Amino acid sequence: MYTKLHRAWSLGRLVGLIGLILLGTACQPKPVGLPTLTPTPSGVASTTPAGTPAASASAPPQTAAAQTAAMQTPGALPTWTPVVYIVQPGDSLSGIALRFDVPIQDLSEANGIEDPNVIRAGQRLIIPGPTREPTATVPPTSTPTPELPPQLEIVDVIGRGAPGVETVIIANRGRDLSLAGWTLRDAQGNAYIFPNLYLASGAEVRVHTGVGEDTPLHLYWGREAAVWEGKDMAVLADPDGVMYAAKPLD
Repeated sequence: MYTKLHRAWSLGRLVGLIGLILLGTACQPKPVGLPTLTPTPSGVASTTPAGTPAASASAPPQTAAAQTAAMQTPGALPTWTPVVYIVQPGDSLSGIALRFDVPIQDLSEANGIEDPNVIRAGQRLIIPGPTREPTATVPPTSTPTPELPPQLEIVDVIGRGAPGVETVIIANRGRDLSLAGWTLRDAQGNAYIFPNLYLASGAEVRVHTGVGEDTPLHLYWGREAAVWEGKDMAVLADPDGVMYAAKPLD
């Protein structure tokens, strides 16, 4: 009888001990995952709960559009490339400063010029920037002036009939003119061809029938016989045969 009671008591203690163990296990707190530190692209640590996918450590490369937008961000400073200008004949420092829209004092200081009135052709000047490109100067369109036709006059024929005396007086009433290749003719077809003579406006030249030495004012036909006899016509024409003066002779 005693043995049975002892076994029942031992079994009861064993069951109670197992129950206490199970109860203690159920009451223990569950471990909570601690946050992990994941490095970000900017180098600042951020907390990321366990089990959450971390962002990639490297940002994706910028596209061309994104780079262009970054370059056009308001407030961004433009990149300046130095401009070198070669002084041309007739240039002045003030004129160059005006062309590039920079103060003449800044231009002088950038190139160590003490006297702004002294620069030389071929000199290299650094244009302080940022600068604008010089405005191209369009030369004014010139309207050609039409050339006036020659205005010559046979003033008189003197000494007619005497080879050593007869002379034709020709006056230029218009612009300066070269008489090279022009002709002086009579009605019978006798012709004198002018040498390379430049006749200024308002000037006169005399053509003598006889022999002599040419000068700017006196020309000689070199004939032994008279040309201007009786009723005749003195005609002055250019190298193309266009008549510009005529004088009837009675």
